[in-house]
Amino acid sequence: MKDKYYEQAVACVKDYVLPAQIKLYQSCGGNLDKIYGEAMNGNGYFGKVIEPGHIYELGYEKCTCQKVLKGQISDPEHCNCSRQSILYILNQLEPDTIFSVEILETVLQGADHCRFRVTKDSSDKRK
Repeated sequence: MKDKYYEQAVACVKDYVLPAQIKLYQSCGGNLDKIYGEAMNGNGYFGKVIEPGHIYELGYEKCTCQKVLKGQISDPEHCNCSRQSILYILNQLEPDTIFSVEILETVLQGADHCRFRVTKDSSDKRK
């Protein structure tokens, strides 16, 4: 069952963010450690390798959601749209890998920036 934010997340990232992430992924040879450890840092984004090959953190220095920036949404529940967009992108990059994404903190929750934890399940592959 898809999360209620899934379709909105896909619509938000499919035309610009996904192609940019595909280019980044390809330029780093598909190495998520490299992407989150160095390549993603800058331009308002940051990444961190927590456990190589398995656990990462990524974040935005500020909320990037246009609906939030325009004052249309202020409910922290909406940050699940960002969580879903991260999952969607990762599933496009590595369709045979199972990922989970956890919201750690967001601007709508009162934090200074948005931070998410990505876990790559390297033992179970999708069938």
